[in-house]
Order: sequence, then structure tokens, then C-alpha cells
Amino acid sequence: MQLDTLDRNDLFQEISDIARENGIASKEQWNELCDEVIESHIALGELDADQDHIGVRSILKDMWEEHVRESGPESAHAIGEDPRMPHE
Repeated sequence: MQLDTLDRNDLFQEISDIARENGIASKEQWNELCDEVIESHIALGELDADQDHIGVRSILKDMWEEHVRESGPESAHAIGEDPRMPHE
């Protein structure tokens, strides 16, 4: 994937999906995940290692509230559910 096809919205969606799958529940965890995802794309060559990613990191980290809004509230029942298995 080239840098011009991997944009902020793609990164946000990926980070948000991973956060939901892994139960990320704090801004601190979100910030760490943002760094990890960006670093993984740099390591894979999908983002240019020479490019300054501070701005993108900052924007993605500031999108924590948007992630929380889009994810909605978690109930105790929902937290215990396995998303891969149907429930009665």
C-alpha cells in the first residue's frame, strides 16, 4: 500500500477496529495503539519512514472521542460476548 492510498481515515478505521476488538477503554491505551499502528505501517513500508508523522499521530490521538462516540456504550453483557459467535 502506498502512502497516498493510506490516509488518516483509513488509519482511524483500522485503529478503531483494533481498539474495539481488544477492549481499549482509555485514552492512554488509544494513544499507545495509535503509535503501534503507525509504527507497524512504517515497518511494512506502507508509510514512508522519512516522513514526519507527528501531525498524523496527533490527529489520530485526538480522535479518541470520535472513536468512543462511534463505538457507543458497552453494557456488561456486551463486554462478555464473543463477536464471532451468535447469541440467543
